[in-house]
Amino acid sequence: MDRHYFNLRERLKKRRYQRKRIHKEWVGFGTGLRAVALDLWIAFQLFLLAVAYSLLVHYVPVAFYVCLCLTAITLLRVVIFERDIQSKISWSVLFLLSFGGGFIIYILSRSHVCFAFHKRKYGNICKRVKPYEGGNDLSDEPKTAVESYLNGNGFRTYRDTEIKYYGNARQALDNMIARVDGAKKFVFIEFFIVADGVFLERLISIFRRKTAEGVKIFMTYDDVGCAGVFSEFVKGSIRDAGVKLKAFHPLFSPFYFGLNYRDHRKIVVVDGQTAYCGGYNLIDDCANQRIMEGVWKDSGVRVDGAAVDGFSLQFIKQWEFATGEKLDPREYLNKYTPVANAAKVIPYAGGPEMSGYICRVVYHKIISEAREKLFIMTPYLVPDSDTMKLLAKKAAEGVDVRLVLPGVPDYRYIYRITVANADKLIKKGVKVYYSGGEFVHSKVMLTENVAAVGSVNMDMRAFYQEFDNGVVTDDSGAMEQIASDFEWLFGRNEIAAVSKFNAFNAFVTGALRLISPLM
Repeated sequence: MDRHYFNLRERLKKRRYQRKRIHKEWVGFGTGLRAVALDLWIAFQLFLLAVAYSLLVHYVPVAFYVCLCLTAITLLRVVIFERDIQSKISWSVLFLLSFGGGFIIYILSRSHVCFAFHKRKYGNICKRVKPYEGGNDLSDEPKTAVESYLNGNGFRTYRDTEIKYYGNARQALDNMIARVDGAKKFVFIEFFIVADGVFLERLISIFRRKTAEGVKIFMTYDDVGCAGVFSEFVKGSIRDAGVKLKAFHPLFSPFYFGLNYRDHRKIVVVDGQTAYCGGYNLIDDCANQRIMEGVWKDSGVRVDGAAVDGFSLQFIKQWEFATGEKLDPREYLNKYTPVANAAKVIPYAGGPEMSGYICRVVYHKIISEAREKLFIMTPYLVPDSDTMKLLAKKAAEGVDVRLVLPGVPDYRYIYRITVANADKLIKKGVKVYYSGGEFVHSKVMLTENVAAVGSVNMDMRAFYQEFDNGVVTDDSGAMEQIASDFEWLFGRNEIAAVSKFNAFNAFVTGALRLISPLM
């Protein structure tokens, strides 16, 4: 596999990536048209708001001064209460350029406006499911800060669990498909992106056979993430196979500015005995079946045993939240076979429907407790200023802080911010590695005490807006597998130096920072 991997890298270095051509071959005309329609729909809504505002201030002149006062009040609120310096700058610029109407977009995009009803709905779902939550009673045992935080927010600690790390997404997907093929009772599937392709076709053929055997299959996908890649024809094939297929976050909601509030989670549960989560989506790119952004480096975990219930609970809640259909927890929980293992495993999830920024705090707790080493893999480095300061602080304290970032970008505008932020950390003593010839899509964090693997990027959207999930563990076997993956990456890539200064790049990067809170 390694020889094949390196040969693929060398081949990709010798040619330019024909991304647009491949994308055109990959996506049918109708599916691509839907993605374009989404962009036009958003632009149309913004246009209508602009027209309505213009007519209002034209026919009611005093309205302009009222809106101007409201914008000033909103700006004051942003300056005083907004969580991040970059967010303050971005919103302030928008207010200055909006001629008094910026406060409208600000209010409509706030989670307490977009998700006011949804938070109450999710709270009721949690109350319904809470009596069925399990986990081990470890109240008398010492806990790490991250464990205490997660337990305090309703995420249980499990033992009697085996956890295996995959540093190669193809291996993870192959294992997952084989496990689904062996399902006897039910399957839960939740992905941010599901795309037409080889892996999905393999699953559909399995779905037909499994549903005929009486297996219940529930599948949900994010409608924004799948725009342009998941065709209606294939969706119909999945439904015809007997699968309950539902979209999270329908695209064409009227006057809705919460498009960044996406279901970015990756969960697969089979029979309540095995669960999978990680950074990969259900697309061929992740397993290098199709090459678009260089060799794709992704990772995830397989979980067997008691902690599977933690993932089942996440899916049961999200399914009801997205579809309104109630799944009986008694039918899907406590189906696992215990594994003799004293290690702690904590499945967790975060999103705008919850109180607090779960994923951000989890990362901060893990970073803060690192004393010897802190290794991080992430495709994007666009966090808030507090996270940047915390990483620099740990490096100043003598902790071996290392970041593995993509050597090949998927979105060049985000990559500019990623490189600029990496340069800042390099100056503070953080070791940065750009993995040559590949797009690193893994979301992994490792210290001497714990490891975290999941769908959580190191960016503002993951911290504050998206629905994400992951698992925190102190399992020595899994941590050794993760450490080996990091060492493999360190061994074949050099420590990066600060990028050479370029005035044009600096200007473009500075402009992009204004919208970085939305990236």
